[in-house]
This record gives sequence, C-alpha cells and structure tokens, in this order.
Amino acid sequence: MFIKFISKVIFIFLFFLVISFSIANSETVALGIWPFENKIVIPLFFLTLVSLTLGIFIGLFISIFSKIKNSN
Repeated sequence: MFIKFISKVIFIFLFFLVISFSIANSETVALGIWPFENKIVIPLFFLTLVSLTLGIFIGLFISIFSKIKNSN
C-alpha cells in the first residue's frame, strides 16, 4: 500500500517536472539524419515529450513481454 502511494507521488513529481521543462524550452531544434540533406524543424518540448512517450511505451512492452514469457 505504501509503495503504491510513493510510486504515485514520484510519478506526479516527474510529470510536473516534464511539463515545466517543456514550458521552459520552447526553442526550435533542427533534426536531420547524416546521409540525407533534409532537416525537420520542431520545438524542443515536442521532441522531449515524444521521446519520453516512446520510452514509456517501449518499457511497458518489454515489461508485458517478460511477464508473458515468465508465466509460461
């Protein structure tokens, strides 16, 4: 019970930390892949939020896959 409460508090803290980071960094960033000449210009907060979201989904997928593998 106490561990669930602490994990929720940490999640809320990290959520507000990411939101405040996103608000503070509204500059644009040019992203490009080396062999290609094209570059994409996007805001830094968008890049940050997309990276964190992808990381969360990849972590969830790996966690679910390992639980399914261990249950068999």
